[in-house]
Amino acid sequence: MFDFKELEAFVWIVRLGSFRQAARHLHLTQPSISDRIARLEDTLGEQILERNQRPIKPTLRGREFFRHAEKMLQARQKALLPFQPESSFSGTFHLGVVETIVHSWLPAFLTDLSGRYPAMTLELEVDTTTRLLQRLQSHELDLAFVTGPVELEDSLHQRLCSYPVSFITRPSLLESVGSSKELLERYPLLTYPRDSRPFLELQGLLYGAGLSHIKVHNSGSLWTIVRLAMAGFGIGVIPPVICAPELARGELSLVDMPISPPNLNFYSLWSPGHDSYIAEAISAHAVSFDKEKAVDFYR
Repeated sequence: MFDFKELEAFVWIVRLGSFRQAARHLHLTQPSISDRIARLEDTLGEQILERNQRPIKPTLRGREFFRHAEKMLQARQKALLPFQPESSFSGTFHLGVVETIVHSWLPAFLTDLSGRYPAMTLELEVDTTTRLLQRLQSHELDLAFVTGPVELEDSLHQRLCSYPVSFITRPSLLESVGSSKELLERYPLLTYPRDSRPFLELQGLLYGAGLSHIKVHNSGSLWTIVRLAMAGFGIGVIPPVICAPELARGELSLVDMPISPPNLNFYSLWSPGHDSYIAEAISAHAVSFDKEKAVDFYR
């Protein structure tokens, strides 16, 4: 009879499409993964993986077995959950986060999280929502904090927080021109990458206000935008929470403009599965975490 370790190896090979990726995810050697699959196929009496395909796919009967294997692993986890305190989790957790959250409440949240899961190893990835969602779909991430709302197939989500987006610049720039409209005409806007929701919303606002000629520069680094705005290069279009200390010190100031970007909303997303209980628990903790207090602490 097969055991759960063999089922787990099979499920992750199908999800990730390779023995190597499955071994990496489960923190095993590739020979160990291969050995588990060999034992499983020996028990079943036939091959359940098409090894000649890239990515590796299950056979016809392997696809049917995959559905049952997932259910068995989920049932096992559900049965054991009452006997496993959250703090006992000792594996590696892959968390993806957009940069806005990194510059607001993430440091305090991770400090709190390490107290709840002292044996957990965190693998943190900071990227755009688009790329994080791709990695979540390919099972390279356990949980992602992204800009939303997002409709992602086979995923669950919870709302985390919302931040206003404002125009931010060096105070001397505004003093050197007659009005905010003139400031907008003379200096470029600095904002999120082109494939992001904030950029697309800003572009729509400019077009609707007859300001489509305004130059917009993009950066994947919010701190770069803050530094460029402080240097007087342009006008940042970002949440003020990112640069609260600079605003408090008078190094940057908020500017009223003829257009007003909508708030940025953030969500946690994860893929349900037999091993998603920690992702669900961490997401729930992120929802209830006191983010305002965390942001104030780092100002």
